[in-house]
Amino acid sequence: MLKRHADQLGERLDQLYLTGTTFIGLAELYYWYDIERLSKKPWRDIEARWQELLSEKGENYVDPLIEEGLEGFAFFYSENPSKLSEHAV
Repeated sequence: MLKRHADQLGERLDQLYLTGTTFIGLAELYYWYDIERLSKKPWRDIEARWQELLSEKGENYVDPLIEEGLEGFAFFYSENPSKLSEHAV
């Protein structure tokens, strides 16, 4: 992975940490990792980078939720998630 691509991925993980959500497009994953097929290797790298970010912040590891769409993946992170129904009561 080129440094500029690692920086772009780092920005997305920072966004996930700060706002609780981010999106990574399929085309970006193929381009950043210079791959033609999505395998476990990019996911393991993203997970390691996420673990490193949380460790730097002194946080325990929390596995973000991921929703796959046609164009890529939406990531969701919350240390203390709640449900809409809990707020509507």
